[in-house]
Amino acid sequence: MLNQKIEEKWKWILIPMFIIFEVVIDDYVLQRIYRLFFNPTDHFLLYINVYKIVSIIVICLLNYWIIQQKVFFKPGERKRWWLSFLIVCLIIVAFCIPSQNFWSALDIGLLAGLSEELMFRGIILGFLLKLMTNKSDSRWRVMLCLTISSLLFGGLHYVNLSMQSFSGTTYQVINAVAFGMILGALYIKSGTIIVPMALHFISDFLFGIIGGLPKNNYTPVQNSQWIGLVVYVLIYLVIALIIVNYKASNNKILPKLKNL
Repeated sequence: MLNQKIEEKWKWILIPMFIIFEVVIDDYVLQRIYRLFFNPTDHFLLYINVYKIVSIIVICLLNYWIIQQKVFFKPGERKRWWLSFLIVCLIIVAFCIPSQNFWSALDIGLLAGLSEELMFRGIILGFLLKLMTNKSDSRWRVMLCLTISSLLFGGLHYVNLSMQSFSGTTYQVINAVAFGMILGALYIKSGTIIVPMALHFISDFLFGIIGGLPKNNYTPVQNSQWIGLVVYVLIYLVIALIIVNYKASNNKILPKLKNL
């Protein structure tokens, strides 16, 4: 596979290659194929299901052909805290069952959490950590990997420009970068992709419960919203820093990567 044929110092090139192939296949090639069979606007829920399921398959195939990064599902020795978190997520879902948006929110939350966490935390963050911490696992290297993967995660949300204003999409991108820092920090700390998947799911699920299915929105972002975003971003960044740096020796992902 491609990863085995490239010198160590050039392996970082595989990350943009992986992302470009994924975006071209999922958002351009397959989009045209979908439109041969149905109109995504008229059958949005069907479209998002097909899109996300096929996206998971494409991500797995590209990982196999290009990067070959192992994604860790098995948790570390200390399971109590993340099991408690999963139970809280299930309780939140149970309380939302009466909502008229329950099934669509559950559907979209599950699919988005699976595909995006698999790609950006499981594969890209894992690969960055393996490349940059093979000689030194200093905290700044770990934080740099986390930041790069989060910037890539946020930047990919610019594909939503067809549905939103530029300012609205930029708002979403910045929010996604900050949220990606927390998701990545949880993967580093827990050593299992299940935890960031669960948090990503519950976030998208609650947005779906409140707002229903995504709709086109070309309304510009107001100044007060930008101020609120700055506050959210600072809070997210502080949380991510605490997760990664508090008892850094307990970060489970690094020993797993070194044992590959």
